[in-house]
Amino acid sequence: MMRNDVADGGAGGRPRLGRLKLGSLADGAYEAVRGSIIRGEFGPGDRLVETRLAEEMGVSRAPVREALKRLVEEQLVVEKPRYGTFVREFTARDFADIYNLLGAIESLAARLIVRENASLEPLQALVGEMERAAREGDLVGVVDAEVRFHEELCAAAGNRYLSSVFHSLSGLVRMALSLDDATYGDLADVASEHLPLLEALGSGVEDRAVFAVQSHLHGIVGGEGITRLGGDPDAVLPPLVYPIEPDGPASRG
Repeated sequence: MMRNDVADGGAGGRPRLGRLKLGSLADGAYEAVRGSIIRGEFGPGDRLVETRLAEEMGVSRAPVREALKRLVEEQLVVEKPRYGTFVREFTARDFADIYNLLGAIESLAARLIVRENASLEPLQALVGEMERAAREGDLVGVVDAEVRFHEELCAAAGNRYLSSVFHSLSGLVRMALSLDDATYGDLADVASEHLPLLEALGSGVEDRAVFAVQSHLHGIVGGEGITRLGGDPDAVLPPLVYPIEPDGPASRG
């Protein structure tokens, strides 16, 4: 893949980062660069040059260096000795690994939501946001609402450690969803795919909710995203089949 050197200022030489205001410069640099990566303003394989980034944000190279170090730890950026620092490029294996891990933590979230009878209103509102963004043809808006849906799914479980795990993955999840959602002919399908999940979460049946979460994630990867990267959708674990009736009693493990 051809790499675009950020030192050249991107398309048309237009800066993609605004100048930072007073405050924690390292934190500001981190949030600015991270935000540009997950919004797709810096694409996979783009080289991130400290001097250019520092110039665009109006800071010294030190906070930029610290920001890039944090992004390496978050796995959004990779360092290549003697070549520089680059936005991470996704492989089919990355895709599968992310969705398999997401399936594990969201299965737990689904069980806790059912057991605690947690409110689904925030999740329903986010599906509404997906629908509105889809009607406007706003891919970035659809992806943003979808990421927040999965974030809220973990938050609704009431387990702060679970939320923390999702937060550590959120950048990678957003990049994976961006790659996948871009393959949809109709963005409205992204929103509609979340409706069976909402129904299952409100059913009061743990096994049904877990099955719906796993089916939802497997259905995402069954699209063009992973195949476009040369991978096999079967690399993502299929949902387990539970021997229950859809309206049967809740399983309590």
